[in-house]
Amino acid sequence: MNILDGLEAHADDWLNVEPKGKPPYYRSKTAANELSRRTSPIAGTLDFLNACYAQIHQDWSAAVAAGNWSRSNKTWRWKQILTLDKENDSPEVKLEQAIVNACGDDWSNQMPTASGLVGSRANRRTAVDLVYREDATTYSFIELKVASNYPLYAAIEILMHGVLFVWSKNNQEKLGADLQAQPVLAAQSVTLGVLAPREYYQGFDLTMLATALNSGLDIFGEQNGVALRFEFCELGVDYSPDLEPGHVKSAIEDRRRIWVAE
Repeated sequence: MNILDGLEAHADDWLNVEPKGKPPYYRSKTAANELSRRTSPIAGTLDFLNACYAQIHQDWSAAVAAGNWSRSNKTWRWKQILTLDKENDSPEVKLEQAIVNACGDDWSNQMPTASGLVGSRANRRTAVDLVYREDATTYSFIELKVASNYPLYAAIEILMHGVLFVWSKNNQEKLGADLQAQPVLAAQSVTLGVLAPREYYQGFDLTMLATALNSGLDIFGEQNGVALRFEFCELGVDYSPDLEPGHVKSAIEDRRRIWVAE
């Protein structure tokens, strides 16, 4: 069982991209190219977000009815993983840990979002790559990319974490949340973002997607008592696998939003 079961299908229905290859269709480069060329606005974002929220609650309720859930204290906990797993040479993981090492205590990485909620073995690897704490109630959830997948897929990934966050925040009493260990659940403002080197975005233009997401998130957040927004960002310096700590910090401090509607 997976608490995110069904969300990919909702995303495909909302985006209505060409069904090429295996679902989810939004994963493909073809889908990212299609949205980059699309001239009509992307409609129905709020309905999509509400459908995802309802799906999460349905998946959790099914687990509860089956007696296959727990009040997991593993989700949304603040932690820093500073040591690189020697068996994981992913450029995203290397950059993620370099950022946390260089940028201090207000950065967390690999924050679990669903581990244990619908079974002890379910969603164990479902996590937000990076979380930045601006202050006690203001956070950014970041999907970090270097060379894997495409910007459209990355956007939907962080969006799903965002909807799951809202559901978790609304149900924190049922889940037995501890705000000392899970301070992010006290957030009043959350930015959902994709962060990547400049090269990752080349050839695409998802301004229309960013606009649609912000329009829907604004109302969805208001419905649920939290301010939400979305952004695509590029690193402030050119990426290389051997960035020095000072350059890593500059890459973060000088990151900039792209595909912002005029």
